[in-house]
Amino acid sequence: MAGMSLAVLALGSLAVWAAIATQNGAQGLSQAGVQTSGHLRAVQALSIIDTSSDKLEERIVQSELAKLRRSQRVLDDALGRMEHGGSREASRLARQAAPMVRQLKPAIDELLSRPQGADSGLTSAREEEMEVIVRGLQVLLTDLHPDPSELLTTKLEAVTAHEHTVRGTAFVLIPLGLGGVAACGWLLSLYRRRSEATMRASIDATAAEARTDALTALPNRRALLEELEHRTSTGQDLLLAVADLNGFKRYNDTFGHPAGDALLRRLGLKLAAACEGRGMAARIGGDEFCVLLFSAVAAHETRALVREALSDEGEGFRITAAVGVAELSESAHDPEAALCLADARMYAAKVSAHPSMEDGMFVVLTRMLDERHPGLGGHVEEVASLAVSCAAALGLSASEAGSVRRAAELHDLGKVAIPTAILSKNGPLNDEEWEFMRRHSIIGERILAGVPSLEGAASLVRSSHERWDGGGYPDGLVGDEIPIGSRIICVADAYCAMTEERVYARARSVKSTRQELRDCAGTQFDPAVVTAFLAALDRADAQAAVEASLAEALA
Repeated sequence: MAGMSLAVLALGSLAVWAAIATQNGAQGLSQAGVQTSGHLRAVQALSIIDTSSDKLEERIVQSELAKLRRSQRVLDDALGRMEHGGSREASRLARQAAPMVRQLKPAIDELLSRPQGADSGLTSAREEEMEVIVRGLQVLLTDLHPDPSELLTTKLEAVTAHEHTVRGTAFVLIPLGLGGVAACGWLLSLYRRRSEATMRASIDATAAEARTDALTALPNRRALLEELEHRTSTGQDLLLAVADLNGFKRYNDTFGHPAGDALLRRLGLKLAAACEGRGMAARIGGDEFCVLLFSAVAAHETRALVREALSDEGEGFRITAAVGVAELSESAHDPEAALCLADARMYAAKVSAHPSMEDGMFVVLTRMLDERHPGLGGHVEEVASLAVSCAAALGLSASEAGSVRRAAELHDLGKVAIPTAILSKNGPLNDEEWEFMRRHSIIGERILAGVPSLEGAASLVRSSHERWDGGGYPDGLVGDEIPIGSRIICVADAYCAMTEERVYARARSVKSTRQELRDCAGTQFDPAVVTAFLAALDRADAQAAVEASLAEALA
């Protein structure tokens, strides 16, 4: 009797424990489902907003307005699901995305307020702002970890683990109820298998949708970055090419958006066929495509392959492509950095074919640097201001001073290919990190060399970290072998670096920094440049004192 009571008690305890474990597992699956649903709906809505806004840039069409309205509501609802029903990581990303969505709303409302048939009414600045925000939201949502398939798989494995634990405990603790517990275990196993089959099918379908471009059926940006991450982790030689179509906007305006969509599908198929057996082709948004080759191929061969695949012509139209190429060895194991580098070179190639765009290219490059590494924008502006003052003190011409200014503003451009973890490291860099860091001036030169109006600045950027005594990089130039503009930038950059607060060093006083420049004149710096630089600082200080006195007198 006591044994039966003990068995019944054990069975009751097991039942309660199993119920609690099952409930916890169900709650976990439910939370994962809410997060997955919200995330996938947000990605899909953002993709539709990107596509529809592109189509509405020139002409307001009712069907696209309806898509835009619906996608805006879906995006807000999806972010709400992620914030309130998902994991901490999903909630954090949803909160980070909310301000960007609010910034996107005025431009969307402006489109929605336009009557059918009218021009979009958006300024170039507004269009660029929308593209930057949409690209930022795409990158932010791509950063969700774990992704939908991993999250659901983890939760499902947790449920499976609970089931195994319940079954094992039942056989140990309740020998008298072995038959009943075994039956319960069998039923739970049957339910698990059926649930797993259903869930696996759902996971496969949603994972494929999340990684596929809906228009061309090519892999999308998310799939490309995942493939890059996987390939770079194996140390494989890779080549990345980014391409943007020339003439596509005119084609859309002439033949209509349905014909434009058909053209994108056709070119996507050609690009995929050209890469078959050698790598993968992806569409990363709008009329931009990307190619990832899995073996070392010459850059000019890759550009030729992509240009040929993405070219088409007929009566009244001609489509070509601007292509930028980056080797993964140039950007170590940071896929985002490699993509940024290839993107910058693509824009350089595009600008070189359209000289009127060169001034805009300068703005794009500086903005890209500041967005990739926030905080560098203010630093390079200060360096440029001081460099121009020093150039004037040395008697350089206005043209030469202008080249120095542009080179100073872009001397850190190559850092778009440097991982943030290295730039913001709180402590000294190791040998491998230093070797990688020293490549940024070469990368900056390669980006600028593709823009005719910035070729002069490119050579100054390359030599901006050379030392007067020959101990600098990348070429080990000595003394007057270093361009005078590069010597000026070197001094201005060092002054700003020492007087600014950094994660790895506290800011030094102006007096201490001036003395450091004097001490290093003749070794690290050109003595004549140091003298002119300090004289320019003295003049600036005197001018500031006079202005302060005048302001005080007027007050």
